[in-house]
Amino acid sequence: MKDARVETPRRVRTSALLVSAAFGAVQSLLFVAVVPLTSVLAVSSPPAYALVAGIHTLMPFLARVVTRTPGMATFTAFVTGLLTSAISPIGPLAAVPMLLAGLAFDLSLPLRREKSTPSGRILLAAAATGAVLFLVALPVFSPEHLVPPVLIATFAARIGGELAIGGIVIAVHKALVRAGVAR
Repeated sequence: MKDARVETPRRVRTSALLVSAAFGAVQSLLFVAVVPLTSVLAVSSPPAYALVAGIHTLMPFLARVVTRTPGMATFTAFVTGLLTSAISPIGPLAAVPMLLAGLAFDLSLPLRREKSTPSGRILLAAAATGAVLFLVALPVFSPEHLVPPVLIATFAARIGGELAIGGIVIAVHKALVRAGVAR
């Protein structure tokens, strides 16, 4: 009888957790910077809000791409949610869309580690995240905004905002690779 090789699950590197936590802290500072604007836009113009709110996914996306570790977008969003729940206009509920965005991005990318993700795949994951975030926002739309032109514009703005963030993440990652900081 041959010895069966038992594969042990790989652990998440401490460096990936530390980098992701640091990105979560930076994301919470970005959240604080834009929350006055997004609070006004959320009630006055859902399409404008959807475009600007893409900034809330910047660091979770970057954490996943830089660390090349599945789950790091969700972990980064969790750290951000913890840090911002005290200052968010909606309190801990603000963590829900952040966590769902991180989870959608993580699940849209390959589950293997150590392999660079192609730019097209990152943009596709960003677009999928935008669609998820649009669906998450639908229950909180005011009745006057639940009309086809506003819904279509908001959906397009959400996808466009997340694609823009995906493009920024790709550019920052390439710059970090050139600088020798990331691989």
